[in-house]
Order: sequence, then C-alpha cells, then structure tokens
Amino acid sequence: MQGDAARAQSSGPLLVLFIITILTPASFELAGFLLSPTRLFLLVATVPFALKVMSGQAGRFTIVDLFFLLHGVWIIISLTVIEGPSRIPFAGITAVELTGGYFVGRVLVQDAIGYRRLFRIILIALLVLMPFVLIELITGKLVIPDLLRPYFETPFRGRSAYGRLGMERVYGVFDHPILWGLFCSLTLANFVALARGNLVKIGIGVGLSLFTTMMALSSAPLLACLLQLGLLGWAWISRGRWKALIIITAVLYVGVDLLSARTPVTILIDSLTFNPLTGYTRIAIFDAGWAAVQSSPIFGIGFNDWPRPHWLTSSVDNFWLLTSMRYGIVGAVLLLVAFVAHIWLLSRATLADPEVAAIRIGHAVALIGISLTIVTVHIWGNMSVFTMFYLGAGAWMYASPQAATAPDAAGEAGDGPAAQPQAARYSRFAPNAREPQTGGPASAGTEPESPEPQVTRAGSLRRSRFTDTTPRKDSTA
Repeated sequence: MQGDAARAQSSGPLLVLFIITILTPASFELAGFLLSPTRLFLLVATVPFALKVMSGQAGRFTIVDLFFLLHGVWIIISLTVIEGPSRIPFAGITAVELTGGYFVGRVLVQDAIGYRRLFRIILIALLVLMPFVLIELITGKLVIPDLLRPYFETPFRGRSAYGRLGMERVYGVFDHPILWGLFCSLTLANFVALARGNLVKIGIGVGLSLFTTMMALSSAPLLACLLQLGLLGWAWISRGRWKALIIITAVLYVGVDLLSARTPVTILIDSLTFNPLTGYTRIAIFDAGWAAVQSSPIFGIGFNDWPRPHWLTSSVDNFWLLTSMRYGIVGAVLLLVAFVAHIWLLSRATLADPEVAAIRIGHAVALIGISLTIVTVHIWGNMSVFTMFYLGAGAWMYASPQAATAPDAAGEAGDGPAAQPQAARYSRFAPNAREPQTGGPASAGTEPESPEPQVTRAGSLRRSRFTDTTPRKDSTA
C-alpha cells in the first residue's frame, strides 16, 4: 500500500497538469500545425508512456493496450494511403491525439488512490469554473475563451449553439456545449462510487453532475446521465445481475423493432431530443455517412469531403460513424474492440476490496453511458482525448499486479471458498468498514494504512446491491 501511495504521489503533479491542459481553451499555430496545451502534453508524453505500458511498468500489458496501439498505427497507415506521404506528420499528430490520452491514463492512474485523486481534481475544477459557466448560462458570454482570445485561438459561439429554454447553452472550456455536457456527465456515476456510501456526498455529487451537465442544454449528455442512473439503479436493485439486464434489453429491443413501424433508435431520437428535427437530421447523416464508408471500407476517406444531400452540413453527429468514415471500418473496429475488451476485463476482475469494486461499477457505468451516447454525437479535441484518458485511467483494476481475472467471473460470484472481508457498515452503494471521510462527493481522503488486499473472489460484484461483502453460497444469475 505504501508503494501505491508513493506512485500516486509522484504522478500527482503530472495528473494535475494534464487536467489543466484539458480545461484550457486555447490553441496556436506553429509550422502549419494547430497546437494546444493538450497536444503539446501528448506529443511529449505519448511515446514514453506507451513504452512504459508495453514494458509492463504500468501493470501487465493487456489486449486493450494492444488494440489502442493498433488503432494508432492504423490511423497513420490509412491517412498516408488516402492523403499521401506528405501528410505523414499530420497523420502522426492525429494518432497521438486519438490514442495518447489512453496511455496517459494508464500511466498516471494506476490504483485507487490515483483514481480518487483524479476525480478530486475534477471536482475542484468544476467548482472553480462554476462562476464563469453561470455567467455564460445567463448572458451567453464565453468568459474564459474571451479572456484568452487576444493571445490564442479560442472557441467562439457558433450558430448551432442557440439558446434554449430562455437560457444560453454553456461551452465552458470546450469547443461546443455538447462536449461540456459530456465531460460533466462522466462524473455522475464516479461521484456516487467515490462517496463511500455517504448519502449526503452522493446527493451533492449527483446534484453537481446533473446541474453542470444540464447547462449544456443538450439531450445527448442528459441521456448519458439517464443511462448512468438507470444502470446504478439496476445494480442496486438486482444485486449486479448484469447478464439478466443484457437479456432483458435484447428482448425489449427486438420486441419494439417487431411491433413498431419505427425502429427503436428512431423512437429514442423522437422522444429524447430537445428538437426532433435534429434527431432525424442525424439519421439522414448516418445514411449518407455509411454510404461513404461503404465506398472505402478499408482505409476510409480521410479528412476529405463526402457525398451527401445538399441540405446536410458536413458535420457528422456520430463518433463511431465518423471514425469509420475517416479511418475505415478497420480503424473503427480496432477502437470499438478496445472499448468492449476494457468493459469485459473489468467485469472479470476479482476484487477483494469492496471500495475498489464500487469504483469499478462507477467507472464502467459512466463509460457505458458515454459510449452509447456518442452514437448520436461526435466528440473531438480535448473531450476525445479525455474520453480515451478516462478509459486508460480505469485499466489498473485489471492490469495492476494485484488484479486477477477468473474465466467464469464476468461480474458473477462463484461458489468456491472466499476470504471474508469486513462487513459493510454504511451503505449499499459503497460498503466500507472504514469511517467515511469528510469533504465533497469525490474527496475520498487518503488511503488508510492497511495490508495489501488479496485478490479473492469475495470481491465479485454480486455480493450485494453494489458490492456486498457477505459470503453466500447461491450464485444464480
């Protein structure tokens, strides 16, 4: 445990610096390339951090690491094929931006201490930004970008970010309100998990996350929050029977598809968007974009224009679709497999510490929420970097030397003997035998001195509504 604390302490300043770059809305042109603090950080850190991951210095090398590496290599290959050798430097910077964040997360967050520190930093950042985004919500003035504009290129309010409900949509420190909303939405399930079962902290964390997310006045981030709340509710009610949820979801999807003249996706777009017209525009974009993918399925079309109806803009509101268009189906599949493999390895990790098991729930739920939401919106710039970073920041739960996986442990408990952790004392959300710490929803305090937790099957998610540690023999799904 002392080694974990020392490692987290040493990476703390770099972690703070990285989050500052993510939240700095400034860029400048140098030698024909548009650079930002985040890009500069990644250009310096990506190669050494990737080498650390490959050499096992950041935990064991996993299939997720492999697919992120392959995704980066494929970006360079596909852009070189489509746009020519002269674009190799541009292809390299693009690959660094789209994969470097993952390796930064893998190296800078390698344990529960680092993970708590990450969300403590984000909590402080949201509180510091709150006065500025409140001004923007009321007046429409982009306070921080306007302050930096005399010296750097900064975001400006575009025509698509029109006011709604008598308020102005908040950009915060990102290039679009949707990106601000998605960034804030990623905190919801994590604030719940890191609150250690303290209902006051949970209420504050959920309230802060929902309020800052709603400032975007965008349906996509709110849908991400709704998905997280639904998944957290399922985990609490069903004692983590995720296989049952997958089966129920599949049956409902097929049933709606068979019984309705509209597809389930169309129904969701019609019901859950502020403006259904924009939803149907997204469907038209998907049809035209998929045709572009089919025209060049292997290498994609790069950053070239794509055929579409004259009334459609060049914007593609679907992250997975645009990835397929730019880098081909191969590029998109490599990234999608990395996401799925990450969730799979998380579900198979056997965690003896109930607090870490609760962190796993929060991390996975938030990632699933944004992964499904970006089917309807695109993420780019610092938000895309942060999304990949977030995925890497959760890999320690299965890649660390203390982590283990069991071939039949995909979120379910086994019948074999298990160690007997201390009984949960405070909550169904994050049972913990230790006294809860004071502070905000994400301020989990310092790691108490205790022996290194042993990896057993007692930490499986089925032990309670979230992470109940009471051993029991039944293991029905």
